[in-house]
Amino acid sequence: MNWIDWIGYMAAALVVISFLVSRNMRLLRTINMLGAALFIFYGVLLNINLPVIIPNAVIVGIQVFYLFIKKEESGRSSQPA
Repeated sequence: MNWIDWIGYMAAALVVISFLVSRNMRLLRTINMLGAALFIFYGVLLNINLPVIIPNAVIVGIQVFYLFIKKEESGRSSQPA
């Protein structure tokens, strides 16, 4: 087993751990995003393995949207006029 395999195992572990977080959605999304980012890195290390890279890039994009963009929108709408 080489270091590239360990990157894949760490990515898988983070994704699994994210499913175990039930009370804190921000923590769940953060852990899941880190796992997906590691899977992207893993896919690149495997000579651009697109079936690994593409879905995880979509997942990272979704998590970024909910963690940062959607948060800003909801913060603005709750402020009094």
